Amino acid sequence: MHELTIDDLDRRRAVVERELAAAAGGASMCAISKVAGSVPAAKHLEGRLGALRDLRRALRKGEPGAEAVARLAARWEAELEAVLARDAGPDWRAYRAGGVDELSELAG
Repeated sequence: MHELTIDDLDRRRAVVERELAAAAGGASMCAISKVAGSVPAAKHLEGRLGALRDLRRALRKGEPGAEAVARLAARWEAELEAVLARDAGPDWRAYRAGGVDELSELAG
């Protein structure tokens, strides 16, 4: 893995934001949830954005990219396991899985 930069993360975030906007049809996640109920596909993308936000914050604080990815991946995986253990709804599972997937791809 090459050393991640904030510019790398900003480019990746822009891609995921476009995917989320397309999935949500431009509506907010709260508005969609109220009308349509569970929206795991969109929540998965939202989780990816959450992981990217966390990683960007770590890089801005000076943490090396590979270390930040590993640390955050462990945290997001633990949070996913907790969500699964308490049998949280599909949106929570999808959100946490999205973050795990994003960090896994970045570690790849």
